Amino acid sequence: MRRQVDVIRASAWLGWQIDANWADPFTFLVFSIAKPLATSLILYFMVRIVSPASATGDTFLFLFLGNTFFLYVTEVLIGISWTVFRDREDYETLKYIYLAPMPLRSYLFGRGLSKMATATLGVVVALLFGRFVLHLSIGTASTPWGLVLVAVLLGLVSVAWLGIILAGISLVVARHSINLNEGLSGVFYLLSGAVFPIEVLPRFAQRISLWLPFTYWLELLRRLIVGRSFSTTLRRLSDGELWGILALSTVAIAAVGWLWFRQCEHIARSRGLIDWKTNY
Repeated sequence: MRRQVDVIRASAWLGWQIDANWADPFTFLVFSIAKPLATSLILYFMVRIVSPASATGDTFLFLFLGNTFFLYVTEVLIGISWTVFRDREDYETLKYIYLAPMPLRSYLFGRGLSKMATATLGVVVALLFGRFVLHLSIGTASTPWGLVLVAVLLGLVSVAWLGIILAGISLVVARHSINLNEGLSGVFYLLSGAVFPIEVLPRFAQRISLWLPFTYWLELLRRLIVGRSFSTTLRRLSDGELWGILALSTVAIAAVGWLWFRQCEHIARSRGLIDWKTNY
């Protein structure tokens, strides 16, 4: 266990160095904050133009919270899978990492941890911006921020293991398949209720949405922060049921991710794909 922790910590530090090596820390932090703030402002002005009365009401609050917390999904999901392509083909170091006395899976978790830290900064700043600048009803004296943190961490475990699944795919496919990872993130963004209530989706899409853990994750976070449900479909579920679904789905994704990555790693090793070059 101590060895696993050391590997994750060292690879997280490496990921931070790679992500932030193009600028001084202050510039990098400003850039990290600018992205979620810009997205929030774009949504704000879109809603204000279409429906001015909804810009500070429930409609925008729904969009704002979903979009803000979905930043974790895009950053971590794509970040972990993209690490395989970067290390295998840009830096040509994946073969050396693979030969090191450490599990490749732990190394990828560590690289994802640096993405989580950057995303957390953006999420916190965006929530403060929404609360004090846009005057949204985010948090009250009775908001259980401890439970919010637990819910975020539980969701991040699901995101990280899903990133491991995509990293396994990345081991056995060419570099241009990064479009698959980005496209999958977009599908989750559309179907999980991040910006569109699942009630407005076509019936077949609603069924898919109810199979996604992020749908329940975002609903739970909205309930904890605001104190009530936004989804008429999920309103019948209690907070305890949402916690249970999220926990069970996290365990399921972790189990599938562990087996899937192990199989993909075996295929990559047997076919000599660890140092495969597919860029141009």
